[in-house]
Amino acid sequence: MFNWLKKKELIRKGLSCGKTRRQAPEDEWRDLLECSPLLRYFVLFFGLVLLVRICSWNNEADWLDTGVLCFLVMVIATVIIPLAAREVWNSNRLLLLFVFLLCTNLLINKSLNVYGDSLNLMSIPLAVVLVPCAIAPMLATILMGPGPGYIIAFMLALLGGLFLDPGRPDTMVSSLLTGFAATLFSRRIRRRSDILMVGVRVSLVGLGCAVLLGFLYNPDFNFILVQSVWALFLGVITAFIVSAVLPALEWTFDRITDITWLELSDLKHPLLKRLSEEATGTYLHSLNVANLAEAAAEAIDANPTQCRVCSYFHDIGKLAKPEYFIENSRTESNPHDGLNPTMSSLIIISHVKEGINLALQHGLRQPIIDVIREHHGTSLVYYFYQRAVQQQKDAIEGVKIMKLREDDLPNVEERSFRYPGPIPQTKESAIISLADTIESASRSLRQPSSQKIEDLVKGLIEQRIREGQLDESQLTFNEISTLTERFIYTLKNMLHARIDYPKAKREKERDPLVQPAKTAPDSAEEAPDHP
Repeated sequence: MFNWLKKKELIRKGLSCGKTRRQAPEDEWRDLLECSPLLRYFVLFFGLVLLVRICSWNNEADWLDTGVLCFLVMVIATVIIPLAAREVWNSNRLLLLFVFLLCTNLLINKSLNVYGDSLNLMSIPLAVVLVPCAIAPMLATILMGPGPGYIIAFMLALLGGLFLDPGRPDTMVSSLLTGFAATLFSRRIRRRSDILMVGVRVSLVGLGCAVLLGFLYNPDFNFILVQSVWALFLGVITAFIVSAVLPALEWTFDRITDITWLELSDLKHPLLKRLSEEATGTYLHSLNVANLAEAAAEAIDANPTQCRVCSYFHDIGKLAKPEYFIENSRTESNPHDGLNPTMSSLIIISHVKEGINLALQHGLRQPIIDVIREHHGTSLVYYFYQRAVQQQKDAIEGVKIMKLREDDLPNVEERSFRYPGPIPQTKESAIISLADTIESASRSLRQPSSQKIEDLVKGLIEQRIREGQLDESQLTFNEISTLTERFIYTLKNMLHARIDYPKAKREKERDPLVQPAKTAPDSAEEAPDHP
């Protein structure tokens, strides 16, 4: 309230324009809910109660089953999940998604098991073959990764074999294999059509299980035929269910899949179109950063599509004052010449806050906003800082000549020339930060050679490490070494020099009465400086 009154007073005096820049919301409450141990164990307890209720439904030995179920779930939840899916264990939101997918798929299987006795095909109850155990593993793999997918597939097969359809090891093995196959084939889904292909592959795995296990446990021709036909349909139906449910789960649990990242990579986004028209140099710089970051992310198994999309948007804040950035300069005059270094630095640093403002206005996703905020970390605007230091030295010399007091000169504070941060918090954000620095610095190379490119990349990355800009990015030294090699390789390909072809000396027979034709220069170096 007091800040609002203070701002109203500044507006009245003409010292403020009255406009408010959008800011990203504070993360304190979100982080508290995300990482609270109390909430984590509440989610586990809620999932345990739900699983007990589902498995004891229409079951005779309720208490015995409940005791065994509690023991199995507690062992799996407290041992396997932290080891195989640490990200899920550390995030209450992902843990809730994990419990939701597991319980939902188990509830579907139990419902089919209870009510499927009334459905018959060729005198065979469909309750025996209606076991869709690939839905939750596929969704878990797409939304959270293969680790949670394998755990859910294992738990569905185990719980189904013990409590849903006891005495049928063939059903348990078939559920386990189809669940593992769904997880394995869903690791690299980039388009929605890929989901259908995964469904087809799961169908083929189910068909193989139906035939092989059918001959081993129930060699009845009609049973094997019905189970085989249903296995083919079940994989395709699973693919359609996953395609329909996936967008709702993405929105509900704030997850971004590779499918969504690929959709966001469309260069026709309004912000990117503005960038290409109003800040062409920044737009081309962003494309180069995207190529560098994507190649580097592939080398260390980070998310390359996320790196590409975030690179497109990382400098959109320059749209506020594009002419103050050197890559967008269209004239020989420099707008910074009439400004003092502190003001120039303020304009340069403000592109981060302006970028967050534009991202919030256009509803960009949180990882993109995080990259905009973090891609410069707390680094120093070195050029203008050095310029300010030099001006202060010159002023001190003038004061000494005129015999004035040096205390009257303002101090140059380094923090005034630093970005506000924070430093990169994820691998993808750190990769984009390095790619941005390397691409910008590579523009100053004259006649780039392999040695110059290697020295530039290694020097910039070592400087970032010394400044502590990568300390919270979760990058290991081995990954940083791999990134360095990939940056060097990609930058060499981007800056490779054109071969200087020798000019062939040809003797031309000229008619002395005919003037030779005027030809265009072979290269830019041969062209005259002035017309």
